[in-house]
Amino acid sequence: SHPWKEPAEIKATIDKKSKIDEDTETMAWGNGLGNHNYCRNPDSSMNVPWCFTMDPNEGHKKELCEIPKCPPHPRDFPEEAKDLKNEVEATDCECADQLYGSTVTTKDTAVPLSLVDKKQQKGKKPCNCSHRRR
Repeated sequence: SHPWKEPAEIKATIDKKSKIDEDTETMAWGNGLGNHNYCRNPDSSMNVPWCFTMDPNEGHKKELCEIPKCPPHPRDFPEEAKDLKNEVEATDCECADQLYGSTVTTKDTAVPLSLVDKKQQKGKKPCNCSHRRR
């Protein structure tokens, strides 16, 4: 049996999902208690996660958990995106409408590349590939 009565007195609060609309859900997290021995702070009595100990000494009733902080991510994605944007920034937008569709309407007005190629070939002598073996 456990030397402390408090663990049995703290009741588990379940997580609750709520649906805001057809595509969006929210989660109200419970207090994290359950059939496990993970460190928690279910009653917000300390600044960090803790657990009850099996030590019957009153001074050792609760033990703080040493949870290391995650290291910072090795990449700075917003900065990389900014650098990439500057690196590939177009200076010639004459073909933007053909490649990406009109820049003044939301309708899909892009021209398939196969048609763009045919338009560019107008006036040029087409390649005669009939001499190649199949």
